[in-house]
Amino acid sequence: MANIINTSLTWSQEDAQKYFLQPLFISNNDLSNFDVMTNVSGSSILLDKYSALKNVTKPFNNDDCFEADTDQSSNSNVTLNLTRLEVEHAQKASALFSHIKSQLLRQGVDRLDLDGTLIMQMVSEILMGGIKRDFSTILWWGETTGGSGTQGLANGIWEACSGIPAAQQVTETGVALDDLASIMDKRTNELAAADQVLFVSRAFAEKYKTELYAQGVNNAYSDMQNGIENLSYNGISMIVKPDWDVNIAAYGTTLSSGAPTAAANTRCAMLVAKDAIAVATDYEVQDVDMWYNRDCKENRFRMSYSFGTALKDNSLVVTCAQ
Repeated sequence: MANIINTSLTWSQEDAQKYFLQPLFISNNDLSNFDVMTNVSGSSILLDKYSALKNVTKPFNNDDCFEADTDQSSNSNVTLNLTRLEVEHAQKASALFSHIKSQLLRQGVDRLDLDGTLIMQMVSEILMGGIKRDFSTILWWGETTGGSGTQGLANGIWEACSGIPAAQQVTETGVALDDLASIMDKRTNELAAADQVLFVSRAFAEKYKTELYAQGVNNAYSDMQNGIENLSYNGISMIVKPDWDVNIAAYGTTLSSGAPTAAANTRCAMLVAKDAIAVATDYEVQDVDMWYNRDCKENRFRMSYSFGTALKDNSLVVTCAQ
């Protein structure tokens, strides 16, 4: 086999889902806390929002009449807009082949025995590193109005939560324990009653750890030696997002109200009810292929998919930012 991949690769529907969309939308740990819709077609979808019934119980009535309450359950909609995204990458053919060869030789595979499936698998793994980084940026920090570069491609979760009432927005004070207490205090009844998860930046988590040490928590010596794993507050799991710190530094000045609004404001948190965030894609409609460009002696890759996110109800989130 030559020292380049000079044949085209086309991923089947099943392979595209296995190597690309499943790691993005199914195997993504963040999305396990959200309502992921994988078969959405078109440019938007309406999410139904129903108000709960109440005051339907009456005193027992001996008369032959029907006394129904005039208040009825109402239905409203939240629009989830999808944006069509395209991944494009080009790499010198010799460099790509060397990368694939070095990785596969570690597995005991002779470079002369590389078949299309092995090459497809290796190319997928290489590309997914960059696709996942971009996806994390778009998922959380995307903003089409003021965003730039990757951030400006679609609206993400912080933008979807920008319309929550000011009463559910905590201004970060520099004291993590106080801020966490404020987050709990600003929860609506609906959020407090729901199954909740707390996302925090690495800077916020490190401040929280420092304050826990200072408070003399149980097993403090062991925690200081080995670190604190599985952070939580008030019984709510805390998921630390180091990529937030990186993206705030890059895009913080363009974000909307309630989110970090400066590159240095990396301490932030978001308390959200599980499944309150909807994330949608057209899981079964996408194109993934790679071809060799003889003019430039490089391998070129292209993939397309749709992405959109929406907050189902403004009462189900509390944010904390500097």
